[in-house]
Amino acid sequence: MRKALINRLAIIVGVILVSGAAVAQVSPYRFEVEAGGGLLRLPDVAYNGWSAKQQLTAYIKPRLGVSVGINWAGTTNTAPLSYLPNQYGLPNPARLNEFYVRTDRMLDLSAVILPILTRHHQVSVRVGLSAYRSKTTQVDSLIYPNPRDRSSYETVLDQRTTDRVSPLLGVGYDYRLSNRWSVGAYATAYLNAPDKQTVSTFGLRSAYRFNISADSLGLSVIDKSTIRTGIRLAGNVSASNERTVADVYSIRGIGGVWAEVPLSLTWQFRTELNYAQRSGQTNEVRTGRVRFLPGVDNRNYLEIPLLFRNEVAYKWHLYVGPYFATLLNGRAELDGKLVAVVPHSVVGVMLGADYQLSDRFSVDARYQRDLVQLSSRPYGGLHGFQLGLNWAFQRSNQ
Repeated sequence: MRKALINRLAIIVGVILVSGAAVAQVSPYRFEVEAGGGLLRLPDVAYNGWSAKQQLTAYIKPRLGVSVGINWAGTTNTAPLSYLPNQYGLPNPARLNEFYVRTDRMLDLSAVILPILTRHHQVSVRVGLSAYRSKTTQVDSLIYPNPRDRSSYETVLDQRTTDRVSPLLGVGYDYRLSNRWSVGAYATAYLNAPDKQTVSTFGLRSAYRFNISADSLGLSVIDKSTIRTGIRLAGNVSASNERTVADVYSIRGIGGVWAEVPLSLTWQFRTELNYAQRSGQTNEVRTGRVRFLPGVDNRNYLEIPLLFRNEVAYKWHLYVGPYFATLLNGRAELDGKLVAVVPHSVVGVMLGADYQLSDRFSVDARYQRDLVQLSSRPYGGLHGFQLGLNWAFQRSNQ
């Protein structure tokens, strides 16, 4: 069945390439950023999971580009935990082999071909490689303290992390709403993924095309020597990326300075230097015979966001960009005992919105998530939400 599906896909791609050769619509914009979401399909799992993606494509030629993207996906089957609890409050042991929790992360690098590119229609084909990481939790075995009493048992979990470089093949269709905006659907197959499976994701996406220049925006170039600076204070609630029933959000603070360089009348590049407090906290929780230990992990970072800020409406701005953070110090406890904090740095993504209250004051809301860990030892990463207040030393010229 898999070979037949691949053959059909190859035929479809061939037809697209042939039929699209005579149809072309050159776009003046050379960069495309997209976001999408949909389903994850595993060949040996009965339940579809979820998937989300972000991708940036640079077009070398109107029909040929190079893209880099990151995908998150996951699937779970926790139904066996609720099947016929016995007198000890434990699930039916005969069904626990069906329990699993799986999270996937794919970092994709691919070539993009546009065999069909018209005023309103665009078909894309992607071929490349993916750095694929999969984390799976399943029940490994059951331990019966009293062999005569099969209703009382302890669970031993099997947790595996698999890294693999997987070939990928993707197709997509977009309806172009304008020269910049489009909406459509996509499907991606990861060949020889973890466990030597073919994993597929498919869903809906939206895309925005742009050039990195003021002229490409159809706006007048403004004086780039006009740099605004200021300070920012914010509250931050954060938790572990790999949340369990025991993880809760913790409130900390952030403070720093910022500078903005105008790129056009509506675009600015903003960089910050922040002292960022972030934390992960775990409460003591018992589920059956599983006990989550109480703990707290407070970390203080030197954080440098690099953000692109765009005025989307009067006084309203959206921004997105990466950040780099390196650990300054921290303190961690687990079950009342001190735990060593491993030095590390992280790279993540930050997005948000702000509202201009006056020429100097603005308020903002942000979401940030660690993506890549730079450390010699494993570190799960944090995510969090911020609510901040900005004050500029110079008045706004907008």
